[in-house]
Amino acid sequence: MFGKGPRRVPDPGQRVRLLGEDKEWRGGFRAISGPSSDDAYGVIIWVAEEEEWETATLKRRAPVGMPWPLDRLEAYE
Repeated sequence: MFGKGPRRVPDPGQRVRLLGEDKEWRGGFRAISGPSSDDAYGVIIWVAEEEEWETATLKRRAPVGMPWPLDRLEAYE
């Protein structure tokens, strides 16, 4: 079940689920950073879509991503 238990901070490259504004969990993302702070959202993790992660890895470049609040993210795998 998603959303239960303490939040785990994902390692870069780890698969994550994101909790959307509609309160639905969405998979298919990878963490691309460790935690950092943001004035508007508190603790954030940069994430990228799975396809972008794989493309960037193959091309040996940094993936393009977006910041996501840690309290709306769940690591798994």
